[in-house]
Amino acid sequence: METETDNKLPFLDVLVQRENNTITTSVYRKPIHTGQHIHFSSYHPIQVKRGVIATLTRRVKNISSTPELLEIELNHLRHAFTTYNECPPSFVNQTIKSTLHPTTKSPRQQSAPFTISIPYIGSTSHHIHRLLIQQTNIDVTFQRGNSTQNLLQATGRPTASQKPEPAGVVYNIECVCGDTFVGETSRPLINRLKEHQTS
Repeated sequence: METETDNKLPFLDVLVQRENNTITTSVYRKPIHTGQHIHFSSYHPIQVKRGVIATLTRRVKNISSTPELLEIELNHLRHAFTTYNECPPSFVNQTIKSTLHPTTKSPRQQSAPFTISIPYIGSTSHHIHRLLIQQTNIDVTFQRGNSTQNLLQATGRPTASQKPEPAGVVYNIECVCGDTFVGETSRPLINRLKEHQTS
């Protein structure tokens, strides 16, 4: 079980702090957090890169209990994405601004009668999307293409005798030193427990 240290208590991704009979909350990051999320030159659609920044911005907005803590956390995001992930500052700032102050948009009208899904292969996918919309009125969504990991790993389907491992859980591990650790994972629990054993 986590214990309070210096009037601070981490719980999942929230850091609860007592100050002068009041409680404030901010984002908690483990000491081993590197600030690396998704590199700007990685082979992902720009919407995915923007989505990571927007998701973390919404988390900061929902968790930070004061405007000062919100600004500290937003500066942390700006620094992490521009320094460790090499995103252009204008891209990061624009994404944060549009996430904090969204404009009300009318629901997107489906512009084409058909929508197809194709693997994302960089700028080629965007060219195909433009051609299909302009010439055939077919809309396109992108899907993740094959990766080395997909090609080399087994299907991962449990056999009939295997029960699926629990995933999406909060867990508590007691260490031989007497400390306990509370964590959260969306992956299979057994994989996360093995990682704890090897570290």
